[in-house]
Amino acid sequence: MAKARGMTLHEAATGGPAPERPEPMRPRGARTPSGQARGMARAAQMMDGWIRNDKARRDAAMEEARARGLDAEERRKEAAEINRRIRRNNRKRDPKSHARVLLAETSLPLEEICSLTGLDIYEVVGMKLKMRASGAG
Repeated sequence: MAKARGMTLHEAATGGPAPERPEPMRPRGARTPSGQARGMARAAQMMDGWIRNDKARRDAAMEEARARGLDAEERRKEAAEINRRIRRNNRKRDPKSHARVLLAETSLPLEEICSLTGLDIYEVVGMKLKMRASGAG
């Protein structure tokens, strides 16, 4: 039987040569990247690496400059600009006392008093009700 099939006795005993496996089929939509696409992908990856390295060098240089005090003048100017923008009025009245005066002496709507004093509507209404109760008793 082995001679009829063109096999040796050992090959027949082990089951014969392994059957040829067909090449694995790729899905229909899958394509291998062309040489140009691979080159573009490699270039994009290299570009990302260069950008990361450039950013790291820039950050290191900025830290060294700060350590040497090279931007101290800029920081002073920035702080002065911020201080100029923020005005503190020491004459400004306490919001609650201001609301009490407005409630007692004006007939402004509650929403207007809220916008002038910065208090919320619940605080202003509570103050108005408490002033009523204290004035009636």
